[in-house]
Amino acid sequence: MEKNSRLAYLFFGFSFIVVVFTAVLCENIHLVYVKPLIPLALIFICISDKKSIWFCYSFSMVILMASDTLIYLDFYKYFNHVALTIILFYLVNIFLLRKYITLKDIKITRFTSLPIIISFFLVAYLVFSVSQMVLPTLMDVVFSFFAIMFTLFVFVGACFVIYLADKYEGNFKLFISASCCLFVNALVLINHFYYYSKVFTVLANVTEIIGLYCFLKFLMEVKLKDNNEVGHRYL
Repeated sequence: MEKNSRLAYLFFGFSFIVVVFTAVLCENIHLVYVKPLIPLALIFICISDKKSIWFCYSFSMVILMASDTLIYLDFYKYFNHVALTIILFYLVNIFLLRKYITLKDIKITRFTSLPIIISFFLVAYLVFSVSQMVLPTLMDVVFSFFAIMFTLFVFVGACFVIYLADKYEGNFKLFISASCCLFVNALVLINHFYYYSKVFTVLANVTEIIGLYCFLKFLMEVKLKDNNEVGHRYL
Protein backbone atom coordinates (compact mmCIF):
# COMPACT_ATOMS: atom_id res chain seq x y z
CA MET A 1 0.00 0.00 0.00
CA GLU A 2 1.39 3.41 -1.02
CA LYS A 3 2.19 6.02 1.59
CA ASN A 4 -0.65 8.36 0.49
CA SER A 5 -3.09 5.48 0.62
CA ARG A 6 -1.99 4.50 4.14
CA LEU A 7 -2.38 8.08 5.31
CA ALA A 8 -5.86 8.26 3.80
CA TYR A 9 -6.96 5.10 5.64
CA LEU A 10 -5.43 6.36 8.89
CA PHE A 11 -7.31 9.61 8.48
CA PHE A 12 -10.50 7.64 7.90
CA GLY A 13 -9.94 5.59 11.07
CA PHE A 14 -9.23 8.75 13.06
CA SER A 15 -12.36 10.42 11.65
CA PHE A 16 -14.49 7.40 12.52
CA ILE A 17 -13.32 7.49 16.14
CA VAL A 18 -13.87 11.25 16.42
CA VAL A 19 -17.41 11.04 15.02
CA VAL A 20 -18.39 8.12 17.27
CA PHE A 21 -16.99 9.78 20.40
CA THR A 22 -18.72 13.05 19.50
CA ALA A 23 -22.03 11.24 18.96
CA VAL A 24 -21.66 9.49 22.33
CA LEU A 25 -20.38 12.35 24.47
CA CYS A 26 -21.65 15.58 22.90
CA GLU A 27 -24.83 17.22 21.69
CA ASN A 28 -25.94 16.65 18.11
CA ILE A 29 -24.97 20.17 17.08
CA HIS A 30 -21.31 19.26 17.57
CA LEU A 31 -21.60 16.68 14.79
CA VAL A 32 -21.89 19.60 12.38
CA TYR A 33 -18.19 20.23 12.93
CA VAL A 34 -16.84 16.67 12.90
CA LYS A 35 -19.14 14.73 10.56
CA PRO A 36 -17.57 16.28 7.42
CA LEU A 37 -14.34 14.45 8.34
CA ILE A 38 -15.85 11.17 7.08
CA PRO A 39 -16.66 12.34 3.54
CA LEU A 40 -13.29 14.09 3.34
CA ALA A 41 -11.49 10.90 4.43
CA LEU A 42 -13.38 8.84 1.85
CA ILE A 43 -12.50 11.38 -0.84
CA PHE A 44 -8.81 11.07 0.12
CA ILE A 45 -9.04 7.27 -0.05
CA CYS A 46 -10.62 7.48 -3.49
CA ILE A 47 -8.09 9.98 -4.82
CA SER A 48 -5.10 8.11 -3.34
CA ASP A 49 -6.21 5.03 -5.28
CA LYS A 50 -6.13 7.10 -8.49
CA LYS A 51 -9.49 5.78 -9.67
CA SER A 52 -11.31 7.46 -12.56
CA ILE A 53 -14.42 7.79 -10.38
CA TRP A 54 -12.81 10.36 -8.10
CA PHE A 55 -14.60 13.42 -9.54
CA CYS A 56 -18.17 12.06 -9.38
CA TYR A 57 -17.53 10.34 -6.07
CA SER A 58 -16.03 13.50 -4.55
CA PHE A 59 -19.06 15.46 -5.75
CA SER A 60 -21.37 13.01 -3.98
CA MET A 61 -19.37 13.38 -0.77
CA VAL A 62 -19.56 17.19 -0.92
CA ILE A 63 -23.35 16.87 -1.28
CA LEU A 64 -23.39 14.51 1.69
CA MET A 65 -21.45 17.01 3.80
CA ALA A 66 -24.07 19.66 3.03
CA SER A 67 -26.87 17.24 3.89
CA ASP A 68 -25.36 16.18 7.23
CA THR A 69 -24.73 19.80 8.19
CA LEU A 70 -28.35 20.78 7.55
CA ILE A 71 -29.68 17.71 9.37
CA TYR A 72 -27.78 18.44 12.57
CA LEU A 73 -28.43 22.18 12.41
CA ASP A 74 -32.22 21.81 12.18
CA PHE A 75 -33.65 18.87 10.24
CA TYR A 76 -37.25 20.10 10.24
CA LYS A 77 -36.45 23.71 9.33
CA TYR A 78 -34.22 22.66 6.43
CA PHE A 79 -36.12 19.51 5.44
CA ASN A 80 -36.72 20.58 1.83
CA HIS A 81 -33.06 21.51 1.43
CA VAL A 82 -31.99 18.22 3.00
CA ALA A 83 -34.33 16.39 0.64
CA LEU A 84 -32.69 18.06 -2.35
CA THR A 85 -29.18 17.16 -1.21
CA ILE A 86 -30.12 13.56 -0.40
CA ILE A 87 -31.83 13.11 -3.77
CA LEU A 88 -28.77 14.49 -5.56
CA PHE A 89 -26.52 12.23 -3.47
CA TYR A 90 -28.42 9.09 -4.46
CA LEU A 91 -28.66 10.17 -8.10
CA VAL A 92 -24.88 10.57 -8.31
CA ASN A 93 -24.41 7.16 -6.67
CA ILE A 94 -26.84 5.59 -9.15
CA PHE A 95 -24.81 7.20 -11.94
CA LEU A 96 -21.66 5.63 -10.51
CA LEU A 97 -23.34 2.20 -10.63
CA ARG A 98 -24.78 2.58 -14.12
CA LYS A 99 -22.14 0.57 -15.98
CA TYR A 100 -22.54 -2.43 -13.68
CA ILE A 101 -26.22 -2.91 -14.58
CA THR A 102 -27.59 -4.19 -17.88
CA LEU A 103 -31.18 -4.90 -18.87
CA LYS A 104 -30.47 -8.64 -19.01
CA ASP A 105 -29.56 -8.50 -15.30
CA ILE A 106 -33.15 -7.48 -14.47
CA LYS A 107 -34.89 -10.82 -14.71
CA ILE A 108 -38.22 -11.57 -13.04
CA THR A 109 -37.04 -15.03 -11.99
CA ARG A 110 -34.35 -13.49 -9.82
CA PHE A 111 -36.93 -11.50 -7.87
CA THR A 112 -39.59 -14.15 -7.35
CA SER A 113 -37.74 -16.52 -5.03
CA LEU A 114 -39.17 -16.85 -1.52
CA PRO A 115 -36.28 -15.09 0.31
CA ILE A 116 -36.49 -12.09 -2.07
CA ILE A 117 -40.28 -11.85 -1.71
CA ILE A 118 -39.98 -12.02 2.09
CA SER A 119 -37.25 -9.35 2.03
CA PHE A 120 -39.44 -7.14 -0.15
CA PHE A 121 -42.35 -7.37 2.25
CA LEU A 122 -40.07 -6.69 5.24
CA VAL A 123 -38.75 -3.54 3.57
CA ALA A 124 -42.29 -2.49 2.63
CA TYR A 125 -43.39 -3.01 6.24
CA LEU A 126 -40.42 -0.95 7.47
CA VAL A 127 -41.33 1.92 5.15
CA PHE A 128 -45.00 1.74 6.15
CA SER A 129 -44.17 1.70 9.86
CA VAL A 130 -41.70 4.58 9.65
CA SER A 131 -44.11 6.60 7.51
CA GLN A 132 -46.87 6.15 10.07
CA MET A 133 -44.58 7.41 12.82
CA VAL A 134 -43.07 10.46 11.14
CA LEU A 135 -45.60 11.67 8.56
CA PRO A 136 -47.87 13.44 11.09
CA THR A 137 -44.91 15.74 11.79
CA LEU A 138 -43.96 16.10 8.12
CA MET A 139 -47.30 16.81 6.46
CA ASP A 140 -46.04 20.22 5.28
CA VAL A 141 -43.14 18.58 3.43
CA VAL A 142 -44.74 15.29 2.45
CA PHE A 143 -43.73 15.64 -1.22
CA SER A 144 -40.07 15.97 -0.26
CA PHE A 145 -40.40 12.95 2.04
CA PHE A 146 -41.70 10.70 -0.72
CA ALA A 147 -39.16 12.08 -3.20
CA ILE A 148 -36.40 10.96 -0.81
CA MET A 149 -38.03 7.54 -0.46
CA PHE A 150 -38.30 7.12 -4.22
CA THR A 151 -34.64 7.91 -4.97
CA LEU A 152 -33.54 5.82 -1.98
CA PHE A 153 -35.38 2.79 -3.35
CA VAL A 154 -33.98 3.31 -6.84
CA PHE A 155 -30.47 3.30 -5.37
CA VAL A 156 -31.17 0.29 -3.15
CA GLY A 157 -32.78 -1.49 -6.09
CA ALA A 158 -29.69 -0.86 -8.24
CA CYS A 159 -27.46 -2.28 -5.50
CA PHE A 160 -29.63 -5.38 -5.11
CA VAL A 161 -29.79 -5.98 -8.89
CA ILE A 162 -25.99 -5.93 -9.11
CA TYR A 163 -25.76 -8.19 -6.06
CA LEU A 164 -28.27 -10.70 -7.41
CA ALA A 165 -26.70 -10.73 -10.88
CA ASP A 166 -23.51 -11.87 -9.11
CA LYS A 167 -21.18 -10.89 -11.95
CA TYR A 168 -18.69 -8.87 -9.91
CA GLU A 169 -16.32 -9.80 -7.13
CA GLY A 170 -17.05 -8.09 -3.84
CA ASN A 171 -20.68 -7.34 -4.73
CA PHE A 172 -21.67 -8.28 -1.17
CA LYS A 173 -20.34 -4.83 -0.24
CA LEU A 174 -23.24 -3.34 -2.20
CA PHE A 175 -25.69 -5.50 -0.27
CA ILE A 176 -24.22 -4.17 2.98
CA SER A 177 -24.28 -0.58 1.71
CA ALA A 178 -27.91 -0.79 0.58
CA SER A 179 -28.99 -2.41 3.86
CA CYS A 180 -27.19 0.32 5.81
CA CYS A 181 -28.95 3.01 3.76
CA LEU A 182 -32.36 1.59 4.59
CA PHE A 183 -31.51 1.28 8.27
CA VAL A 184 -29.94 4.74 8.56
CA ASN A 185 -32.78 6.57 6.81
CA ALA A 186 -35.38 4.87 9.00
CA LEU A 187 -33.42 5.52 12.19
CA VAL A 188 -32.64 9.17 11.42
CA LEU A 189 -36.30 9.94 10.66
CA ILE A 190 -37.49 8.21 13.83
CA ASN A 191 -34.80 9.90 15.91
CA HIS A 192 -35.60 13.40 14.69
CA PHE A 193 -39.36 13.26 14.23
CA TYR A 194 -40.77 10.60 16.53
CA TYR A 195 -38.57 9.52 19.44
CA TYR A 196 -35.12 10.91 20.16
CA SER A 197 -32.41 8.71 21.66
CA LYS A 198 -28.66 9.20 21.93
CA VAL A 199 -28.28 5.49 21.13
CA PHE A 200 -30.10 6.02 17.83
CA THR A 201 -27.73 8.86 16.96
CA VAL A 202 -24.69 6.67 17.58
CA LEU A 203 -26.13 3.69 15.71
CA ALA A 204 -27.13 5.83 12.74
CA ASN A 205 -23.67 7.37 12.43
CA VAL A 206 -21.79 4.07 12.79
CA THR A 207 -24.07 2.33 10.29
CA GLU A 208 -23.86 5.21 7.82
CA ILE A 209 -20.06 5.18 7.90
CA ILE A 210 -19.97 1.41 7.35
CA GLY A 211 -22.35 1.74 4.40
CA LEU A 212 -20.38 4.56 2.81
CA TYR A 213 -17.10 2.68 3.21
CA CYS A 214 -18.50 -0.52 1.69
CA PHE A 215 -19.90 1.41 -1.28
CA LEU A 216 -16.54 3.04 -1.99
CA LYS A 217 -14.66 -0.25 -1.61
CA PHE A 218 -16.95 -1.85 -4.18
CA LEU A 219 -16.32 0.98 -6.65
CA MET A 220 -12.56 0.82 -6.08
CA GLU A 221 -12.16 -2.95 -6.22
CA VAL A 222 -14.91 -4.03 -8.62
CA LYS A 223 -13.96 -6.53 -11.31
CA LEU A 224 -15.78 -9.19 -13.28
CA LYS A 225 -15.83 -12.73 -11.99
CA ASP A 226 -14.61 -15.55 -14.13
CA ASN A 227 -17.45 -17.00 -16.22
CA ASN A 228 -17.35 -20.29 -14.36
CA GLU A 229 -17.74 -18.47 -11.04
CA VAL A 230 -20.83 -16.47 -11.95
CA GLY A 231 -23.97 -17.75 -10.31
CA HIS A 232 -27.32 -16.49 -9.15
CA ARG A 233 -27.96 -15.08 -5.70
CA TYR A 234 -31.35 -15.54 -4.14
CA LEU A 235 -30.67 -14.07 -0.69
